Amino acid sequence: MLYTYPDYYERFKCVAGECEDTCCAGWQIVIDEESLEKYKKITKGKDKRIDFKEGVFKQDGERRCAFLNSDNLCDMYIEWGEDSFCETCRKYPRHIEEFENVREYTLSMSCPEAARIILGYEDKVGFVMREDDLEEEDEEFDALLFSVLEDAREIIYRILQDREKSISDRVKMLISLAEVLQEKIDEDDIFSAVEDMERCADGVAEAQGIYSMQYEASLKIFKRLYDMEVLNEFWADMTDEAAETIYCGGEALYNDLQKEFLTWLDANISTHNIVWEQILVYFISVYFCGAVYDGNALGKVRLAVMGLVCIFEMLKARWLKNEKQLGMEDIVTVAYLYSRELEHSDINLEVVEQV
Repeated sequence: MLYTYPDYYERFKCVAGECEDTCCAGWQIVIDEESLEKYKKITKGKDKRIDFKEGVFKQDGERRCAFLNSDNLCDMYIEWGEDSFCETCRKYPRHIEEFENVREYTLSMSCPEAARIILGYEDKVGFVMREDDLEEEDEEFDALLFSVLEDAREIIYRILQDREKSISDRVKMLISLAEVLQEKIDEDDIFSAVEDMERCADGVAEAQGIYSMQYEASLKIFKRLYDMEVLNEFWADMTDEAAETIYCGGEALYNDLQKEFLTWLDANISTHNIVWEQILVYFISVYFCGAVYDGNALGKVRLAVMGLVCIFEMLKARWLKNEKQLGMEDIVTVAYLYSRELEHSDINLEVVEQV
């Protein structure tokens, strides 16, 4: 078995009560089968805080876990001890993507402290690997497609981490490469896919100007937020406010605001281009190779690009609201809130892949 971890993985330590948010609210936590059976034995299947039929923890009207008390402490931990945690509660924000003989570990950006680590990491992210003797076999797993996706992802990393190019150029190349790969997958002709991607990477023209996101294109992407399942009403309010602030003035005002915001970022947050890079690398690292299960490599790239665009636009709105001031904590807050809305809902992940 091969295990991979991003460079910063071991930096994470839960700050517990010092955290500005709780990981026990705003999403439906699915209980693994082993833990569910354990809970049935402990409670004789009668604890009203657990939906034994659906295999989830119940929530109150504010979508807080039924075990989360008024002090933001876990009653399960208090009553039954740490060993009673289900797999999700035990591991979060550590996230695992599973493939045949491969386990890819990441930190979830939906955790504020993990987001600080991910977005504050100034080096180009690399991945640590280790192996053991465990083996598994899945007759339905498409090992050839997975190998192509792994190679394609390495090309994507190389492009996204090319700091000689603007972010807009890197995004344009990313989309072009994904379109080439998707065409090969759709035609069931993946043998030359990586070679074609390499040629495409050498031939993509530069985008016209940094963040050359036109008004209509940006608005179209941002509108997809309204197709998503609402997990946090605060985020929904932020979305409404940002949409009104950024888009309601029309294209000319949008373009002027874009230029002013970028100029301010260059002058005040020297690492902002690295932040955008890390957002893209994060989403690609977590989701891209999952295309082995549904064949939708382009959708995984759409997910990454939408993440960048929406976080960027939400930050622009926050900058205006803050009288044209912004700090890394603002970036962390917007990024982790967006990540929660997206990554804590399978419905939302599906919506975003169709952008």
